[in-house]
Amino acid sequence: MLSRRLAEQGHYPAIDIEASISRVMPQVIQPEHLAKALEFKRLFSRYQQNADLIAVGAYVRGSDPQTDRAIDMLPVLQAYLQQGMTESFDLERSTQELIMSMSMPSPSMNTPSQGMRGGVSKGDRR
Repeated sequence: MLSRRLAEQGHYPAIDIEASISRVMPQVIQPEHLAKALEFKRLFSRYQQNADLIAVGAYVRGSDPQTDRAIDMLPVLQAYLQQGMTESFDLERSTQELIMSMSMPSPSMNTPSQGMRGGVSKGDRR
């Protein structure tokens, strides 16, 4: 589902993944892809559900491991969801990057980022 709010923020493509539901997806993708897509959506949704608490400093790190991971992974999630208006990526490449992104440890648990944005180098985005 397209979102005017995301479009106004310069987020392209302006797809609201929380509002998007596919009944066909489980039938047309591989099980690993589906598992990583569901994990991605759960983490993104967890962050959004707690965004107000996080923004005002009321969320206490350590009180919920899934929210902690969602906070840590937010830059990776946001980077995966965006592309340039003239860029396009095929399903295979997007799937590989999703699996890679969701398989890596949270950035806060990693060593310094080694020049990578969101866990995927700028030239290798979806």
